Amino acid sequence: GDVLAVHPTQIYETALGFVMFMILWRFRGHKHAEGWLFGFYCVLAGIERFLIEFLRAKDDRFFLGGLTVAQVIALLFALGGAAWMYARRNPSPGAPGIYAKGTAA
Repeated sequence: GDVLAVHPTQIYETALGFVMFMILWRFRGHKHAEGWLFGFYCVLAGIERFLIEFLRAKDDRFFLGGLTVAQVIALLFALGGAAWMYARRNPSPGAPGIYAKGTAA
């Protein structure tokens, strides 16, 4: 039978996941509202998945302009994350959680 050479995308995804972790760790002290970092994760994860899909051996390349279903979902995920980051860019006064001001009782 024919042998199809494929990329080890699981290894690529693991490596990129570690890179994403390092980027997110670097931004953990951000001064945006709670949830901003989650939006940033969504952007990174969407970009990662969009790029990895080019290397996967799949036959659904012609879903939307030559993109796979997973790539379209990944783009939507990244756009949703960007919108979330924008919405959470400024902490509101008196915000609870990590930005709460005051003294412990």
